[in-house]
Amino acid sequence: MSHGATDFVGKPYKPQIILHRVASIIHLRETAAMINQFQYDQLTGIYSKEYFYQRVREFLRQNPGKRCDIICSDIENFKLINDVFGVAAGDQLLCGIAELYRKMTGHHGIYGRLNADQFVCLLMHDGDYTDEMFIGASEQVNALSNARSVVMKWGIYSVEDRNVSVEQMCDRALLAARSIKGQYGKYFAYYDDKLRDELLRQQGIIDSMEKALGEEQFLIYLQPKYRIRDDGLAGAEALIRWKHPDWGFQSPAEFIPLFEKNGFITKLDQYVWDKTCSYMWEWDDKGYPPVPISVNVSRADIYNEDIADILMQTVQKYGLSPSRLHLEITESAYTENPNQIIETVGYLRDLGFIIEMDDFGSGYSSLNMLNQMPIDILKLDMKFIQSETAKPMNQGVLQFIMELARWMHLGVVAEGVETREQLERLIETGCDYVQGYFYAKPMPEREFEELLKVQPAGEEAWNREKEEFENRYQSQVLLVADEDSGYRGRVQRAFSKYYQVVEAVDTGSALGYISIYKDRMGAVLLSNALPGGDSYCVLKAVKEEKGVWDLPVIVTGPPDIQYEQQALELGAADYADKPHSEESLWRRVLHAVKLASFQKRERDLQEEAYRDHMTGVLNRRGWEMAVRALEREDAPFAFYLFDLDNLKQINDTLGHIEGDRLIQEFSRVLRTRTRRTDILARYGGDEFMVIMKLMKSEKDILKKGEEICHAFSNIYFSDQLTVTASVGIAVWNAEDSAEEAIKRTDMALYRAKTNGKGGCYLWRE
Repeated sequence: MSHGATDFVGKPYKPQIILHRVASIIHLRETAAMINQFQYDQLTGIYSKEYFYQRVREFLRQNPGKRCDIICSDIENFKLINDVFGVAAGDQLLCGIAELYRKMTGHHGIYGRLNADQFVCLLMHDGDYTDEMFIGASEQVNALSNARSVVMKWGIYSVEDRNVSVEQMCDRALLAARSIKGQYGKYFAYYDDKLRDELLRQQGIIDSMEKALGEEQFLIYLQPKYRIRDDGLAGAEALIRWKHPDWGFQSPAEFIPLFEKNGFITKLDQYVWDKTCSYMWEWDDKGYPPVPISVNVSRADIYNEDIADILMQTVQKYGLSPSRLHLEITESAYTENPNQIIETVGYLRDLGFIIEMDDFGSGYSSLNMLNQMPIDILKLDMKFIQSETAKPMNQGVLQFIMELARWMHLGVVAEGVETREQLERLIETGCDYVQGYFYAKPMPEREFEELLKVQPAGEEAWNREKEEFENRYQSQVLLVADEDSGYRGRVQRAFSKYYQVVEAVDTGSALGYISIYKDRMGAVLLSNALPGGDSYCVLKAVKEEKGVWDLPVIVTGPPDIQYEQQALELGAADYADKPHSEESLWRRVLHAVKLASFQKRERDLQEEAYRDHMTGVLNRRGWEMAVRALEREDAPFAFYLFDLDNLKQINDTLGHIEGDRLIQEFSRVLRTRTRRTDILARYGGDEFMVIMKLMKSEKDILKKGEEICHAFSNIYFSDQLTVTASVGIAVWNAEDSAEEAIKRTDMALYRAKTNGKGGCYLWRE
């Protein structure tokens, strides 16, 4: 038996005895397996939840005087790890964390697995816990071979009241961990009275929400929207408020997130939709001007397959047009599940509802995504408005967004307008509507009704696009180059209010007008049958002329696919079949001009993003883009990495203003000593990178580097200091990666500087 035998049977033996003993051994083994299955988690091998609870209960009963802590951990977005890397990788990660608990706790405590990605341990209280402890634990988790930027949060429950069940202790520690989820820089949290009160408060809200809805404790407040052009009332946004009989008014920030989590938000939204429509029905019945109201549509609503039926039934119940109900959907909702959102919202829009993208500017929308979204109005986020209006006009993106909206034919509402200065900035950018405390706070329905009473009824429709077009483009020239005098006359009548219209009867006069008015030319209407040679020579001349290459040219002619294709391939903005109505032509010109304006603004922003503002050469981002665009046929390339040797000394002794002047002087030297086709960039604080194309001679390459360094050292900068620059050079034949060439350039610069300041070194393999 001492060597491992399970039993010993003496001879002679009876068969019945053997059978009884074997059955006992099998029963014992099965019992042990069942106990093991109860005690240990099958995946990780540490204590199961139930056995952990049992062991902790026993320990606390046997050690009534010892101070202990329950510590729980929770992984943020563990489901994402399983979805992206697979269940097997997730399981490996959990096993690694279990092993970490085993090492950290050892014989000093009890540890186990609570749920999928939640682990727990009981430890003796031994001083305060610090961020460093949990940062270290997280680093060990992320050092595991299968970890991918794992974020863990830890919750601590100090065991003081032994009457609390172990299950509750663990729940409270877990709640503490969950309370800091999503908070960067927070690694652990204690369960305390504040958290307890907050949880009790949340539970109280949840317990009373159904009753509150039934008793209409939820009130609709309306915040007016105003047209900027005439300060006229243009509608309102419906906002929810909760007037609790015991607690008083409750902030939406306190109850809306809870309702979004538990799904009650769908009931509340439908209540708001119904109440809002009932108000509009009452106002219509009293003869007030019809105004639209915006209501919130949550993510949960959009995923409800019956949402279209619910909304249509609501507006039909009160005899309203769907366009009276504006549906606000947050920008973040579009980015989370774009295909489903776009399909659902697109259907609602087809039914006649007006779609507003709410909180635009608070999240991320690519221009391509924005172009696909079925929306009518952009509603700019309050914080975005307050941030952008505080910037100088040429440094923000507000003007660009306004132009983008114009190009996409979208209205723009600015939220959170609180000051006259913000309003004036929005007027400058061409915003359509404003909403904010500068005009009015959210108000009860009866107060909003008083505003409606004083609004002029039956206001005639105002064509915003045409008036804006008139104001913006009146000083520009429109060239109509056409052989038909009657057509030219119709264009004069249609556009003379908006443009100075000039007429050309042949290609020669058309080219002459473009040359004369190139600084004021706004658009060209070009007949493909214009006398005087190939009419497309005018289009080609526009596209080849640096000053007007982005001028929108609309070619006119008979319906013909080949003509249209030829015009568009040569760079025409549009092709208009003849005959066409004045309204059709007007819309084509408007679209082409706005598209050209949008594209120019986009190029300007891109150019600004790729330029170093101090020197005017490319910045690091622009340089990287330029490298990616290099053509193999321009090889070999010479990569020069210049370093300003004295910059730190000048900053320390003469100040940063003089240091900046030194950087600008060097960029000037670079421009005067390089070709237009060379690539110049400020690579770092005191480093510049130059790429020269088709440099075949090592002698010429080295000579150019020495020439630039010599020219820089000869400039007069200060009586106290002489200035020098060192340069490392490498040749790149486009056979290996550009990164390798950069490494060689960096090593060459190191060699140059070891030889003294102002050195020049060409790296050779």
